[in-house]
Amino acid sequence: MSGLTAEELRQMQDDIEYLMPDTCNILSLTRTSDGMGSWTETWGTASASVACRIDFTSGKEALASDSEQIYTRAMLSVPYDTTITQANRVEWGDLTFNVVSVNLGQSWNVVRRAVLEQIR
Repeated sequence: MSGLTAEELRQMQDDIEYLMPDTCNILSLTRTSDGMGSWTETWGTASASVACRIDFTSGKEALASDSEQIYTRAMLSVPYDTTITQANRVEWGDLTFNVVSVNLGQSWNVVRRAVLEQIR
């Protein structure tokens, strides 16, 4: 099987980005000293209106400390050149997610994928 040309790869990257049905914001954390030995954490937008697709993959409920914990996992697809790491969060509509992992190793770099866990 022959490899892709640079032009074919670019076309695949463009096609996939064009087909993404939604947008999301990628958030980054800023910590500011409160002057009393602690930090105040603020999540700000690192990248706004990023083309994306979110597919929910699983969810579970568990009883922890007499309270119900609900975890919902999703797969995020964004353009191949999007900067996203486990230090980020993703905001999609009214939902916010922690980034659990990011796939950086694939044969053809046409899309970047990240596993997300919804914050409740």
